Amino acid sequence: MSTLQTPAQGRLELGLAGQGAFRWAVADIKGVLAEARDRFDLWPVPTAALGRCLAGAALLQRLATKTPSRLMLEVRGDGPILRVIAEADEEGNLRGMVGDPQVQVADWPNGKLGVGRAVGKGHLRVMRAFDDGRPTYQSQVELISGEIGIDVAHYLRQSEQTYSAVLLGVLTRPNGLVAAAGGMVVEAMPGAPEEGIQRLEANFSNLPGISELLEGEGIEGVIARVLHGLDPEIAETRDLRYRCRCSRERFLQQLVLLSAEDRQYLAEEPLIKADCHFCGAHYEFTRGELAVS
Repeated sequence: MSTLQTPAQGRLELGLAGQGAFRWAVADIKGVLAEARDRFDLWPVPTAALGRCLAGAALLQRLATKTPSRLMLEVRGDGPILRVIAEADEEGNLRGMVGDPQVQVADWPNGKLGVGRAVGKGHLRVMRAFDDGRPTYQSQVELISGEIGIDVAHYLRQSEQTYSAVLLGVLTRPNGLVAAAGGMVVEAMPGAPEEGIQRLEANFSNLPGISELLEGEGIEGVIARVLHGLDPEIAETRDLRYRCRCSRERFLQQLVLLSAEDRQYLAEEPLIKADCHFCGAHYEFTRGELAVS
């Protein structure tokens, strides 16, 4: 399936503010996350964790100085969800997975979903891949909350040396349906004036949750509220969608690369079956196909 045949399920906007003192990106991924939820039968906490990671991956991919072909964000902890992986590419395609799609943990005292409880202690890893021959680059930081938004801001400070404000959120209904999902990252450029930073901090202090803001006012409302008084300018708008890179040919290539012993073991089965963890696609191969060297 080509990208053009896959309808948009979300939107990302990129721009500047404060006469170039700040760079920002905002994403609405409600439709993207709703498809992921339906594909994997996600319960509310895994839905929120995956949604925050998908939004974070989309924003980091587009804000990267040397824009990678693909960016993968992985949160791995000692909590019951085990890990969350999200990937975004340069065409606006997103995909992801969670270790346990049906985790349930206690909410926080303020009523928010206990994503940090489900994640636990561990690491956040970001991998950048390029299709032009440049080597893959990856770095990781220790999780400081497991709530993902705070951890992404910590990653940007530690690995990218950028002062960034990060908002990531997912709002679900009691029946588990996705009401809103997305996020925003605002980066202070070198030499950003102190008054501009103070204005941004004041705007953040008066905000409701990012998911509630997306549900009530959309991307336009997020931009207006977060960047109030900083004259935001939109430089780019990009469609987002849930779309996996897997294919029957890719799976067959991986199977053929297995050791002769492993391939012989699999070839004892009348039909070799494989499932994609990112989209749930099911593939079947014959013994003859697996014997190709």
